[in-house]
Order: sequence, then C-alpha cells, then structure tokens
Amino acid sequence: MDKQYYLHRISYEGNVSYSLLENGYLTLGWGIFAGTRILEAARESTTIEFEKITQEKGCDKIRSRWAMWYFAQMKVDDCIVVPLYDGKFSVYEIEEPAKSISELEKELDSLKGMWDKHEIIWQNHMLYDNDSQREIDLGFCIKVKPVIENALRKYCDGKLTSRMKIRNTTANISDLADNICESQKAWEEKRPISLYDNVIDDMITKLQKEINEKLDPDKFENLIKWYMKKCGASSFIPAKNEPGKKDGADADIIAAFDNLKFIVYVQAKWHVGTTEEWAVLQIANYKLQKCEDKGDPGYKYASWVISSADSFSQLAVKEAEDRGVRLINGKEFAKLLIDAGLLNIDDAWNNV
Repeated sequence: MDKQYYLHRISYEGNVSYSLLENGYLTLGWGIFAGTRILEAARESTTIEFEKITQEKGCDKIRSRWAMWYFAQMKVDDCIVVPLYDGKFSVYEIEEPAKSISELEKELDSLKGMWDKHEIIWQNHMLYDNDSQREIDLGFCIKVKPVIENALRKYCDGKLTSRMKIRNTTANISDLADNICESQKAWEEKRPISLYDNVIDDMITKLQKEINEKLDPDKFENLIKWYMKKCGASSFIPAKNEPGKKDGADADIIAAFDNLKFIVYVQAKWHVGTTEEWAVLQIANYKLQKCEDKGDPGYKYASWVISSADSFSQLAVKEAEDRGVRLINGKEFAKLLIDAGLLNIDDAWNNV
C-alpha cells in the first residue's frame, strides 16, 4: 500500500497526551479496550471481530470508536498531521505500529503533566495522576518522529487548514498528500503559503508585457505620474524643456509630496533589454543642480530611474550606488503598480 496520511487529535487527556508527544508518542484514549484484540482486529480489517469487541464493551453505537480502526491502520513511514492549540500544527512520521499504552511502562517510569506538572505514574499498567488520584484514560500509543513541529497554520493552504477543523479524532486524509508536502516545503523554507505570493509573479509578467507592447515613452511617463499620484503626490512640477540644464541633467517627472516635504525626481526609460548608466547620470546631475540652485532646505529629495526594461547595466548599478539613485526595473515597477491597485489605471492616459 502507498504511503498514507492521517489526521489525529490529542486534545483528549491533553495534559498527559502533550507530555507523551514530547517523548515521541502519539496517544489515543479508549482505555476501556486495553487488553483486548481491538488493534489486531482492525489491522486484519476484520470488521466483524472489531464490532464484536466494541459491542462487548458497550461502545458499538459510538461513532468515535472508528478512531481506533484508523489508529491501528497506521504503518511505519506513514505521516500524521496533528492540530495543536494556538493555531499551530505538527506533522510526524510513524516509526512503530500502534500498541497498548501499557507497553510504555518499561520505557517511561513517570512523567509530568504538560500544564499542571502533576506526577504521572503507572498503576495497574495504566497511567495514573498521582496528584489528582485518578486514572488517565489513554489506551494506546504510537511511536513517531517529527517532520514539522509547532508550526503556525500560515504554512498550510486552505484545504489542509479546513480539514484540520473536522471533529473526527482520527481520519485518513491521504487525498491531501500533496497539500501536506507543500506545507512541509513551505515550513522548511520559512515561506508561509500566500495567495499573494502564488499569483504575483504571473501578474507581474503579464503587466510588464502589456506596458512594453501597448505603451510609448509619453504614455509610460503618464503611467509613472499616475502611480505617483496614487501614492499621494500632491503636485507635479513641469520638467520638460527647462532652461539652464547642463551636463546632461534631465528629469522627466518631478513628483512633490508636499505634506511629507518630499520631492522625487524621475528619469523614465521605456524600452526593452538593459538600461545604461546615462539615465543615472541624467537624473543624478539634475538633482544635484536643482539642490544647488534653489533647493528648499525643508524638503528631502530623491532621484529615481524607472525603466520598463528587465535590467540595468553593471555600470548603471555602480553609478546609482555612488550617486544615491534608486533603480526600478520593469518587473519592480509592475509590482509597485499591482500593490498600489490597478483600478482606474487607464486614467493615466485617457484624461491627458
């Protein structure tokens, strides 16, 4: 049989169940069946004998009895998803088949309750709370090793998260094998499963393609203005055909965020391939000239190059680092547009 995946809850007798889990054992209640052939009957898939045993104990009408059936079916190397408190979960791999809890007596002399720290001992081959003077109703256990431990459910997709909410104590969830594997991968990479992350790359590629194929230099500049306005720019200072520019200084867009006392000088480049250092020199010299001429000491100034191209040349990157220029390529700009929201994006050129 192929590897199976199960869901199993340990909230019942949780004070002791959680302590045993720390010792590498998942547990099941139903202490009433200790000493019977209930596990063997389930493993042999003998429903007649299984039901006979439950009937003898007066439990044949209780639906949750089938948790023992699934618990017995678990085999070495199968995986178990365990929903935990505080919106967490763990995944374990089975090392040994299920067995009676009494078999742990030779391995664990005693243990402490997880939360109340009560002394848990053995009495008549059953776990016993020595402080509360009561028997712990745990009948079976299974040895496991961790695959995922105490992870937040943000590493689960919607299907797995929903399945964790079922009320069954134990269930076969092998139909979610791929989902569980994806959660393991996300957890190992510390990459929470996110609808945004799952769709953003395709959206960026599509939007960048549209920008490169449908726009022109003027429309690209207007799109940048639209984006700046979306981000809160309160005014745009004309930058075209300014007199007195020297050393190739040039800015296509000057966006003023007056409330923030912040001005962004932008050099826009609509093309494909690689943007060279000339764009960096243009905007860096423009900012330097404007600040020397009449920069308002109450304002902060930034210089950007926004390009529709995929990349910047190595020299452009070096010049940008030396001169404090921010470089935004086509993919990053597409992401900025998506994050800002695309509603009414056509206003960028329909109303000019």
